Amino acid sequence: MMRQLVIAMLLVFAVLQVAPQSSEARTRAKLTITQRHEILIAKINRMQKANELTVKEATNLRDDANDIWEKVSRMKSKNGGKLSYKNIDEIEKDLNRLSTSIHKKALEKRVEDD
Repeated sequence: MMRQLVIAMLLVFAVLQVAPQSSEARTRAKLTITQRHEILIAKINRMQKANELTVKEATNLRDDANDIWEKVSRMKSKNGGKLSYKNIDEIEKDLNRLSTSIHKKALEKRVEDD
């Protein structure tokens, strides 16, 4: 009986540990392209102020972000102000690449500092 109680408690704790992760994933999935773009720009600015990025690195990343935004504008103008699912997938990939670039730059700085 005691063993079953312990197993039941472990299962409850395991479920409680997984629950917050799934809600975070759902929140992340709800971000729009505009929101993701704004978050990435803010992250670049924050990292530059914290000296995690040089001015040149931050400028290059901002240019990449602006290029993505111009691409969104072109896609919208060709499709009556809306993005198709294919366009959304393409922009999401571009935003993922930008996010990865930001993370790589931050990690490179950490390695250099050590």
